[in-house]
Amino acid sequence: MLEPIFELLPIGRAFFERKIHKYDIHKTAYISRGVRIIYNDKRRKGMLTMKKYSWVGVDCVLDITKSITIGEYVQIAPRAMIFTHDSSRSMKNPEEGEVIIEDNAYIGAGAIILPGVRIGKNAIVGAGAVVTRDIDDNAIVGGVPAKVLGWRR
Repeated sequence: MLEPIFELLPIGRAFFERKIHKYDIHKTAYISRGVRIIYNDKRRKGMLTMKKYSWVGVDCVLDITKSITIGEYVQIAPRAMIFTHDSSRSMKNPEEGEVIIEDNAYIGAGAIILPGVRIGKNAIVGAGAVVTRDIDDNAIVGGVPAKVLGWRR
């Protein structure tokens, strides 16, 4: 319900997340309107870390049941989803794991990143891709599940 306040104030959403929730968000990082930061259990909440000049687009979902680390100059396009908790296979033993997105990576619109994944430096995740395992540095991936389509030079 506080979302309209973030749009009116020049300091932005990242400022509030840094001050109120004590997330490690660099002062040059940006969180767009409509981003939902969720977690499964208040007692086991992870940390959101955003390094300098990283950007999260409109209507993204960030699940911080475990920690999410977003490197420098990372761009996450609108409606991407990053999950650190997945109980779709087993309610008793959910899959959990920290997600790390290395410097200069780009996550396309509507992409889904599942728990325990590392996205390498300079990697590109195509729009709508579902990332189920680690992505190497400089890889360009797409599809469901995401597969390497090429390499950045």
